[in-house]
Amino acid sequence: MIGLVLALVVVSLVLLLLGLWIFSIPIGIVALILFVVFLAGWGRRTATRTPNTPA
Repeated sequence: MIGLVLALVVVSLVLLLLGLWIFSIPIGIVALILFVVFLAGWGRRTATRTPNTPA
């Protein structure tokens, strides 16, 4: 997910440099929301326990 956030930030910056700020602002907001969701831990795999089997 962090790759998607970085890609959206780059696309937003490129659009901003091209003068398309009307498109870059919503893309930047989506990237910020995804980054906050990433930091909150949503979408992360749950830890699984392996059973202790005697050898």
